[in-house]
Amino acid sequence: MNHAIILAAGSGERMNGKTDKMLLPINGRPLIYYSLMAFNDHPEIDNVVIVGSKVNKEEFEKIIKTYHFGKVSKVVVGAETRQKSLNEGVKCLKKIDKSDIVLIHNGANPLPSEREITETIEKTSETGACIVGHSVTSTMKEVEDEHIIKTHDRRNLFAAETPQAATYEVLLKAIENANKKGLQVTDEAMMFEAINQKTAYVKADENNFKVTNQADYVRLKSILGDIPDDYRIGLGQDSHSFDTSKKGLTLAGILLKDEFAMKANSDGDVILHAIFNAISQAIGEKSLGFYADPECEKGVTDSKKYLEIILKKMKQQKFKINSLGLMIEAKTPKFDPLVTQIKKSLSQILDLEPRRIGVTATTGEELTSFGQGLGIQCFAIISLAKVD
Repeated sequence: MNHAIILAAGSGERMNGKTDKMLLPINGRPLIYYSLMAFNDHPEIDNVVIVGSKVNKEEFEKIIKTYHFGKVSKVVVGAETRQKSLNEGVKCLKKIDKSDIVLIHNGANPLPSEREITETIEKTSETGACIVGHSVTSTMKEVEDEHIIKTHDRRNLFAAETPQAATYEVLLKAIENANKKGLQVTDEAMMFEAINQKTAYVKADENNFKVTNQADYVRLKSILGDIPDDYRIGLGQDSHSFDTSKKGLTLAGILLKDEFAMKANSDGDVILHAIFNAISQAIGEKSLGFYADPECEKGVTDSKKYLEIILKKMKQQKFKINSLGLMIEAKTPKFDPLVTQIKKSLSQILDLEPRRIGVTATTGEELTSFGQGLGIQCFAIISLAKVD
């Protein structure tokens, strides 16, 4: 038999919303529905166990009943970590042989394909364990003390997704070893590695990704066609490093005289630049540089002037801004004290009510140059609505 354990007990804090991530609606159905459907409808899956939370367990049981997911045998409450939640799921596997295959899947990965599940089962039966993941396309650098120390061959690197699978015998051995040694793992493959278990891999489909934040949620809704014709979504990004030889930082059109300036041909306003790219993406236009570079050559360095170009194009297509979300990564300046001022300035520039503007910031645990204080990175997600 082949069993699937769907892990869906996480809090989804990075979604910055009040609704449980697993219950977010897409095309009138909750997000967890899509993972459940993938395994319940797969011909080679015999049994499904869901590991939920105290908050969503009752809702999961209603979903199973509503959509007739007959292969789901149990909904169990998980624990504070993925590892402990897996333990709870494994306890629910009854009448299981050591050669049976157990697939573990993130409920937040709603679009595993039938091919991925099939190939994972096939390779697990051959080698004892298998995971799904994406080939790495970027050049990978290893850093230490804020410096690059090594470039890794990306052909040998693999970004793990789920499902991840093992025979019941291998899985129990891996779990017992991890519990005994107090290993803290972020996926099942780490436990397989710890017992020197040979683990195969299957290439993930491009749509098999984890929904972690609002941008992922928007991407998923787009894939599943949950965006009306009169509604557009755009995602923009910009980043600059600090010029420690100059003072005068411009953010959202506000001049902070005592902060270091950005290294840029313009005023380096990362917030307005990210917003420009988000709007431009939403209406099918080009990136900031295409429009801003000619203006820079004329001596125009005010980013508000660049933004006027794309706002005009947006209005020509009869769209207005519905909402704006900003996610900033930086160590300095401290953004929380600036949020009200930023929202007020953007409200005037964009003709948008402050309540429709969200601004959050993080240091990212100082894992990047931005979090370490060397610059600022800004992501902007914008929604546009058609004007009657």
